[in-house]
Amino acid sequence: MTKIVLVDDHELYRMGLRVAIAQIQDLAEIIGECGSSQELEDYLHEQGAPDMIILDIRLPDGNGVDIARRLKTEYPDLKIIMLSSEVSEKIVNDLLEIGVEGYMSKMAQTSDIENAIRTVTTGGNFYGKSIAKIIMDLCVSRSAGHSHKNTRKQPNPSELTEREIEVIQHLCNGLSAKETGEKMHLSHRTVETHRSNILHKLGFSNAAELIRYAVKEGLVDWQ
Repeated sequence: MTKIVLVDDHELYRMGLRVAIAQIQDLAEIIGECGSSQELEDYLHEQGAPDMIILDIRLPDGNGVDIARRLKTEYPDLKIIMLSSEVSEKIVNDLLEIGVEGYMSKMAQTSDIENAIRTVTTGGNFYGKSIAKIIMDLCVSRSAGHSHKNTRKQPNPSELTEREIEVIQHLCNGLSAKETGEKMHLSHRTVETHRSNILHKLGFSNAAELIRYAVKEGLVDWQ
């Protein structure tokens, strides 16, 4: 099971997360909790890095973006899901550049928490629907000004099957692998396999690159 450390300064919120995650069988185990950046630093120094950290964007002694940036430098294999009660273009942009695997609203439902952990654990990226829309807007706004800097041969959309394009459309609209599977009458594992194959086929390493490509090629409606 995925070993997780919760980092949030509100004890009741951590308790709620712990209970919600404990109800998900054979997926994850909470092995530690921290209420501040300093507590997290002490934990990592004493216990080492877990598989995943669920990290609040705002802590009393630190900014979650800065903390995530440092963690990704010191523990490159560590997976991070950010928690936030607010969503802004700047925060999303910063976290995409850092390379965090997930970004989830603190208003998320239990099913969203399960989807986020499951998606990130299996090598994917999880963004809520509102966050996926911001990513798409960022990709559109950048496409004109940065296209001349990209010297890599761009993949051809014709390389994708109709089913793969449908998977891309659902994922770009912020649906998890489980939700996509329900819409397409597939298991979430089949969707995860499709997602992995799509990234490999197109030569991308994460969902942000896939969304940028999908917007540029007109595979999704971003308005």
